[in-house]
Amino acid sequence: MATTATIDQTSAPVEPGTPVVFTVSVLNDTLLVESFTLSAVGPAAPWATIEPAQLTIYPGKSETATVTVLAPRTSDSITGEVPLGIRAQGSEQPDAMTVAETTLTILPFTTTTAELQPRIARGRGRARVRVAVDNRGNVPVMAAIAGMSSDALGLSTPTPDVLVDPGHALFVDVDLRPRRRLWRGKPVTHSYSVSVVPEGAEPIVLPGTYTQELVIPRWVWKALIGLFALLLLLLALWFLLLKPAIESAARDAVAEPLAEAQQQADEAAAQADKAAEAANEALTAVGQTPPPVEPVAPVVTTADVDIRLAVSAGPGGGTDESDRFVVPPNSVLRITDVVFSNPQGDFGSLTLENADLTAPIVTIGLENSRDLDFHFVTPVVLREGDELFANLLCQEAGLPGGSAPPPTSCADSVLISGSVVTTG
Repeated sequence: MATTATIDQTSAPVEPGTPVVFTVSVLNDTLLVESFTLSAVGPAAPWATIEPAQLTIYPGKSETATVTVLAPRTSDSITGEVPLGIRAQGSEQPDAMTVAETTLTILPFTTTTAELQPRIARGRGRARVRVAVDNRGNVPVMAAIAGMSSDALGLSTPTPDVLVDPGHALFVDVDLRPRRRLWRGKPVTHSYSVSVVPEGAEPIVLPGTYTQELVIPRWVWKALIGLFALLLLLLALWFLLLKPAIESAARDAVAEPLAEAQQQADEAAAQADKAAEAANEALTAVGQTPPPVEPVAPVVTTADVDIRLAVSAGPGGGTDESDRFVVPPNSVLRITDVVFSNPQGDFGSLTLENADLTAPIVTIGLENSRDLDFHFVTPVVLREGDELFANLLCQEAGLPGGSAPPPTSCADSVLISGSVVTTG
């Protein structure tokens, strides 16, 4: 004697999302009252529900239970035949077990959705949007893509037909091209739509808008006008305020040295006239006729000069002075540029001084720079007899580039550029 179980349908078609009901019968062909636990086995077991899940059967009797199979309406429900078993196992006699089998045929279904990304597009010329085609069915879907718009906007796509596998999504590019460009006026909004037509299904219409903006935005013109107004303002400030102020400062800077040079020239001319008069008086005293006296006009000359003052000193606080440049008689030295040169990268200080002044003209720290240029808008003026020299305080000698041996002393220089104004 044995326990048997049967299902009223040995095979059945199943459409995903629609329940299918079976009846399973269990015969207790034993001598004991047995309680049987029913459970689904096989690939389709997760889709099956059994009511009741437990049957108490007397010897020689049979009882039935209802089996409901609901295949999910997703791409996981692959088409084809899937086996399903209902197992009945006794609790008192575990060996009293039997399985009733049936075959489920999963039918194909299609569910296609589509989305336009973005639905609102903006641009000045060509723009591109994307259509997402999502196949949520369990069979491949062939879909056609087509666009519709007014005459002012053209639509095209490089892939008008797409094949989408179950459970997958494909993205299709759609190009938007306005027929004309906008140079003035206001932005224009174009309406269009993209149709996704799955094979054997209703079309999916996706509406969208494209806002065509001006080729040159309005803010650009405002910015250009603002820049032009700023340029006019800067030009007005230059010609009305800055340039006159700079010219006046330059004239004031050279007025005093030129006046002193002119005064010296006048004094020299007066002394020359007095000497000529004395000579004439001497000639008259000896009975000779003196030549006519012609006044001597002072001559003012200007010559550009470049003065280089080189100086070296030992490290550890050693000091030394360069050769001195003495301003010639009847002359004025006007310094406009000073260049300090520290080729070795020495550490210490380098000072440009005038012997007649208690304060130096310029002092720099050597470690701050290898080359340093000072330009004076108002020239530094040295007069007749002034002595210009450089003073070096060496703390540590630098290191030259390349493979040269390290230096044993600081070696620096100062280049002075300007002009010498001479009267006479």
